[in-house]
Amino acid sequence: MSKEKNLNFEESMEKLEKIVKSLESENQSLEKSIQLFEKGLAISKELKTHLDKAEEKIEILSKDIDGNLSLDEFKDE
Repeated sequence: MSKEKNLNFEESMEKLEKIVKSLESENQSLEKSIQLFEKGLAISKELKTHLDKAEEKIEILSKDIDGNLSLDEFKDE
């Protein structure tokens, strides 16, 4: 799975969508479905890591009292 860890967010998302479609098709054996499910969970965790890292980097523009723009770090409320 080291190859999958090198995928960017969009590639990981596409791979997860393919897995979900495959699972929904019900054309897989139970064992194959379980393997796909496990792979999907791993990709899902990886996507959450991508999102968590992105959230840490987000900065938003805001105006102070005088109307000046300043950069503030994103605060999760």
